[in-house]
Order: sequence, then structure tokens, then C-alpha cells
Amino acid sequence: MESTPLLENKGKEDKSKLGNLLKANVVFLVFHLAINIRNPLITQYLYKRYSDEEFNNSTGSANYPNQKSKCYLNVSDPSYMLQEKVQENTSNCQTILTAIGSSGAVISCMFLGAYSDFLGRRFLFIVPLVGEVLKFWLLTVVIYWNLDLRYLYIGEVFEGISGGYNGVILASYVYTADNTPPKNSRTVGIAVIDFTTYLASAASQVITGYFIKDLGYLYPSVTTASLMLLSLVLVVVLLPETIKTDRKSQYPTPVKAVKNVFGFYFSKDFGPKRSLFWLSLASYFILYFSQGGLYVVEYLFQLNLPFCWGPELIGYFNMALSLTKQFLGIPVIKLLHLCTSDPGICIITSIIQAGAYVLHGLANTDVLLFSFVLPNGLAAPLLPALRAIMSRMAPAEMQGSLFAGIGLVNIISSTIGITAFNEMYDATVKILRGFAFFVCAGFQLLSAVIIVVFLVTSRSVVDTDTSTVVVINDNDWKPGPIIPQDKPITDTTM
Repeated sequence: MESTPLLENKGKEDKSKLGNLLKANVVFLVFHLAINIRNPLITQYLYKRYSDEEFNNSTGSANYPNQKSKCYLNVSDPSYMLQEKVQENTSNCQTILTAIGSSGAVISCMFLGAYSDFLGRRFLFIVPLVGEVLKFWLLTVVIYWNLDLRYLYIGEVFEGISGGYNGVILASYVYTADNTPPKNSRTVGIAVIDFTTYLASAASQVITGYFIKDLGYLYPSVTTASLMLLSLVLVVVLLPETIKTDRKSQYPTPVKAVKNVFGFYFSKDFGPKRSLFWLSLASYFILYFSQGGLYVVEYLFQLNLPFCWGPELIGYFNMALSLTKQFLGIPVIKLLHLCTSDPGICIITSIIQAGAYVLHGLANTDVLLFSFVLPNGLAAPLLPALRAIMSRMAPAEMQGSLFAGIGLVNIISSTIGITAFNEMYDATVKILRGFAFFVCAGFQLLSAVIIVVFLVTSRSVVDTDTSTVVVINDNDWKPGPIIPQDKPITDTTM
């Protein structure tokens, strides 16, 4: 693969633009309020619909307040068999919905990220938010008229075409990278995006549980769709653009855009840094595959034996998870930065996360399950630190392309993970209900081993200058020298 380097732009500021970061986090907070109301809503709505179907309840019951969850304990009871069938149908439907949305988002997010380096970050926010608005309102229509659940597939098509959830996540990380220098402040900035997610989750989970219990599924769905529309409006009226206008007329062809996305891992212009990109990407894939794969399993684990939780208790648990991550995440990063680098943070938190999942898998009482909350909160910096490592290795003018690649990993790994862990849970639920969580713990340890290799390898890689711009095989750019700097990737200087 041929490529031509470009001389770096020295006019970049060394300080974070706090005003832009604050506005972006307001948008992201509203967006995730919508997401965190919808996530438990859709799982419990599907569970209720399939339960009505299997137990021959009235077809209109899904619109009305949810009754107390029933758990059948006697395995010889026919109702127990139906309960297992409901669980299986819910899991399978979630898998199909995820596969439809993610398959299209793989392509759309790649091009959205690459072209946002030229067309702007507002563009990167607006397109996926439009798709999410359509998807959320379609769910409201399905609930209101009690339509066939297959109509939800249409919403996932909107998700795929527009980039949807993964597109907004991509936009948020890129926007944060644009407004922070490539130092420890970027790690904190990227972490704040994740912790805004946790704040939104904490604010919505318990409310959602009581919302569903007292008013059914329709009003929460209307609320979440309205919040998603509000986040789109906020992007249009609130967020300033961070891409210079002179770059907007120089956007590459689709082929060049794809090469920019994958150039970090294949282009010779990145030299020995390619091995570091590969190692960090492998670790990230493993983490997202395992943690994202447990998303549906966690709800099913709580809804059924031995817990038999209803919406309220699920809400309390998720709120506790979110609050611990929110309040422990940034302090843990700041504390660990005093004695180690971002790779060190990844290794330590991977081990803590592995222990947390072992504890989750062993839980057979409410108290034991809630004990998972604290170590899970201490491990919150894991993914933000890994994203920051990759962002600092990439040129400032290619952050969109970098996070487009990370977005592809998010989509592919979570899709495969959800499918794999759902099947794993279905196959082992009668033998060892916590087996999926033990497997996830093993993946956390594997990721820690890869980061150790990354840390050792980075000691011998001197050329880690983050400001060198490389445009893959783009003959329209004039060549210029690459100016390396002797600054190791493990540097933690603010």
C-alpha cells in the first residue's frame, strides 16, 4: 500500500476546550437517558409479549401496567417449561434485532467516521441521531397498536443505514479527541464520556422500573423517543463545528476513506507503531466482545431463577452499577496516573474486572449479586484508558478515521458477543447459570496479557508522535517530511 505523508499542523492548542466538551456531554447525557430507558424497556416488553403468547394471556396486556414477575420453581411444572420457552424466545429476538442493526452499521459507521475528518463532526452526530429517532418512534407505534414484533426489524434497518447508536458513540469520542490535547487529559476526557453514560443510566434505571410497573410500556417508550428527538435538536443548535472549513472541500473518494480507516494497521507510514495498534485493537476487541456479549444475558439472569427480579429491583441494581462507575471512575484514573501509565491502568482494571465477573457468576442470592457492584465500579477506567492509548498514537487530523475503526470493532465484537453469549447462556442455564460470566472473566485476563505484551513492545518503539498526518494513497496531497519525536506511548505527562 503506497502512501504520502503530510507535515503536521503546528497550530494545535495544548489545552482542552472545556466549553465544547461540556456541550457535547449535555447532548450525550440526553442521548443516553433515552438509551437507558429503552434498553430495559425493550427487553422486558419482549419478555412480556412472549409470556402473554406462551401463557395465552390477553393480547392487549402489553400496553398496561406490568404485574409482579412470576417464577416457577418446580421443573416438572408445565408452566416452568413455558417460562424457559419465554426466556429462549426473548433471547433469540434480541439476537435477531442486534444482527440486523449491526450488519448495516458496520459499513455506515466506517464511512461516517472517515468522512467526518473532512465534512465535520456535526454531520457525524446528526446522521445517526436521525436514524435513532425513527427507530425509537417505531417502537412506540408497535407498543401502542400491539403490532407484530417483526415490525421492530424496520427500526433496526434505520439503525444500520444511519449508524445509529454506534455512530453517536463514535461522534462523541471523536469530538472529545478534537477538543483535548494528546495527554492524560484526553484519557480523562474520553472517560468522562463513558461516565456521562453511567450518570444517565443511574438517573433513569429506577425511574424506568417504576414507570413500567405503574404505567406499562407505552409512556416510557414515548418518553425515550422524545428524549432522542431532543438530543438531535441540541446538536443542531448547540454544538460548534471543530473541523476547519478548508478541509471540507478535500474529502477523499470512498476507496481512500476506507484506506484511511485501516491504514493504522496496514500502512508502512506508521512503521513500528502498527504492531502497537494491532495489540491495542486485539485487547479492545476481546473486552468489547465479552462485556457487550453479556448485555442481554444479565437481564435474563436477573429475571429468572434464583432471583426472579421485577422491573423495580432491576432498576435499583443498574442504578447502583452506574453510580459506582460514575463516582469511582475518574478518581481511580487520577490515582493510578500518579504511579502508572494508561497501559498499567488497563492491566490493573482488567484483573479487577475479571474478579468481578467471577463473583457475578457465583451469585445465588440478591446480596451476592449486589456485591458485584463495587469491583465493577473500580474497573470502570478499563475501556476509556484503552481508547485514549489508541487516540494518542493517531494523528490529530485522522481521529475520525481511527474511531471509525474502533466503531467497527464495537459493532462486530458486540454482535458476535451477544450471539455467542446468548447461545452459551441457553446451553448452560440448566447446568450452571453463571457459566457465561466465568467465560467473560477469562477474556478480561486474556486482555490483560495482551496489554502486557503491548507495554513491553512499546518500550522499543520510539516513533509515537501523534501529530504526524498520513493520508493513505492520496495523490492530491503534497508530500512533506515526517517529523518523529522521542516520546514513548507510556508517557503520562499532562
